[in-house]
Amino acid sequence: MLLKSLTATTRFLAISDPGRVRLRSATSTTLSVIVAMTALLTYTQLTDRPVTVAMLGTIVAMQSSAAVKDKQQRSRVVTTVLLFFPSIGAVTLAALLTPIGKVADVGFIVVLFAAVWVRRYGPRGNALGMVAFISYFFALFLKATPHQLPTLALSVAVGLSATLLVRTLILPIRPRVEVRRLVHALRAVSISVLEVASDRSERDSDLLRKRLDALGETALMIDDWLDRNDASQLLSITNDDLSFRVFDAQIATEQLVSALWAMDPNKPWPTGLGQAVTALGSCLQNNPSEDQLRAARKLAVAAASKADPSKPAGVATMVARRAVAAHIAIHHVTTEALRTTKAAEAPKDSAEPAKQEGLDPSTKAAIQVAVATSAATILGELISPDRWYWAVLTAFLVFTGASTRGEILTRAGHRIVGTICGVIAGVLLAALVGHNPPLQIALLLICVFCAFYLVTVAYAWLTFFVTVLLAMLYGLLGVFSVQVLELRIAETAAGGLVGIASAYFIFSTGTRSTLITKVDDYLDRMLEVIDEGIASVTAPGGTTELVSSTRRLDNALKEVTTAGKPLEMGPTTRSRRGAKRLLRALQVSNRPAHALARAGVNAARAESDTGPSDATSAALRDAADQVRSTVEIVRRAVSGEAAPAPEKVSETMILDVMQTATSTSGPARAAVRALSTLNRTLGEAADRV
Repeated sequence: MLLKSLTATTRFLAISDPGRVRLRSATSTTLSVIVAMTALLTYTQLTDRPVTVAMLGTIVAMQSSAAVKDKQQRSRVVTTVLLFFPSIGAVTLAALLTPIGKVADVGFIVVLFAAVWVRRYGPRGNALGMVAFISYFFALFLKATPHQLPTLALSVAVGLSATLLVRTLILPIRPRVEVRRLVHALRAVSISVLEVASDRSERDSDLLRKRLDALGETALMIDDWLDRNDASQLLSITNDDLSFRVFDAQIATEQLVSALWAMDPNKPWPTGLGQAVTALGSCLQNNPSEDQLRAARKLAVAAASKADPSKPAGVATMVARRAVAAHIAIHHVTTEALRTTKAAEAPKDSAEPAKQEGLDPSTKAAIQVAVATSAATILGELISPDRWYWAVLTAFLVFTGASTRGEILTRAGHRIVGTICGVIAGVLLAALVGHNPPLQIALLLICVFCAFYLVTVAYAWLTFFVTVLLAMLYGLLGVFSVQVLELRIAETAAGGLVGIASAYFIFSTGTRSTLITKVDDYLDRMLEVIDEGIASVTAPGGTTELVSSTRRLDNALKEVTTAGKPLEMGPTTRSRRGAKRLLRALQVSNRPAHALARAGVNAARAESDTGPSDATSAALRDAADQVRSTVEIVRRAVSGEAAPAPEKVSETMILDVMQTATSTSGPARAAVRALSTLNRTLGEAADRV
């Protein structure tokens, strides 16, 4: 029983944090803080410097560890070193301007404008801007003076050195370990989604959809790993081959889940299907022996050979056999000799990005931030001349990672709610802990870890733990009071409201219009998959870019989901339900698109003389044309235009293929089924807008 619970817990952690990416990030940030804090507190005690010196370096260590997001290790190291210059520049500017009074406020706004403007230079620009901002902010918070600059510069250098030490020596990124954990996560989520689909007593479609989404997200994370690493130097496989194997395992698992879900839950499974699913379960263990894999393959092949493809159970059995083969192929990535496949390399986009009319988005955002923080400065000083910067901080941070009105509104709401809950928790903890520096530091470090572990789950968690962290920090400084935390709530609310107002009235970007743009892009990627899939099926044996095209489709769907999330929390029940229905329908439509892509990839790997007949090819093209028409209907419906009801893919087209089964390849039959399902799900998307 204990072993079963431990296995379930391990699987849950693997699914909720694929590859332990969040755990590693939070641990790295916390270790950076610990190293910097230990070194700087020791320094301040030996030299009799104020503890505030240690706090600046500790905050820089925390921010530099969290903000540097370059893909390559060398680039991350270079960016971390470069952070020293904007950090020192911001601290120097704050120290020099603070004695002049209001000029320091103007300097803060200039720094905030620059911090947003440099985001146009990608992850490195974003990191430089964020560290400059946080350095100026804490220089104001700590009331830095010019004569402290050499010590503060040393503090910043120690903080950045702590980050580099953790990043390169204590907890370096190990690509082999990372990909192994990601593959383990892929197996764990595959088991999880199969359990839901196999549950014949509780038919939870929402849970099934969430597990399928998790499966897709995990596969995308492996593709992201491939973007950052060369598998041929780390594993006995090429990037293309590993990408294809993951793609094949994902699609086969999705198709099996769909087949199991479509079966009558009141009828028992045939023996062959049960054996095939059991064989797949053996392949989804992390460390099976070669004998176990060989036995699983033999069991699945035997079951599939006896299956009746005209019945749902027979189809499910055959799909289970394909899933077994796909997951066994992933098990062999570290043991097979290096080889290449017909899967094409990811296309290199050498075209220059299209030039946008008007101001650059980062410039628009910088102007929004400048206006918002200027207003927040005035409003914040009316609330508290000593704590006005909390309002400015909030007005700035609600724009970080958000671009539309809905996203900014949601982010501001999360920040206000997180602050209020954090103040309550901070007051209670402060009362329980009292003045106990070791315990306060321990709680501070726990807050750092939890904040960065949960930040991608919900922004409110980051704000909550940072607010509790501040309560511990105020306690260490000996200036803790309930009134100070109450002011934080008021300043945060003021900054959030100012940020929302700026988002609505300065270069306003509508959430709905952004969603329409993202849906358009997703449908464009869908058309690419349809075109490439049909071309590959009707002319087998050639090269194809369907794997990379499908990943672009998945990434486009991810952007649609992100853009639509604020609408799911809209002001009216109708808008919330409409957004949820649309997003759900598009997510469902992604599954048959995957199936079509898989049919195309299989056709590309087949012999050139195994293609369908001319009549079947014509039927496939006609079916594809109708699906393309449905795609355009969805596009028009989402944009608010009147659109006709989509036509169903003619059943005669399916019969044309099935009746010539003896001379028609499996990819052609799979393509017709995928087109039929795709047309139906896209039609539901058009109906639900």
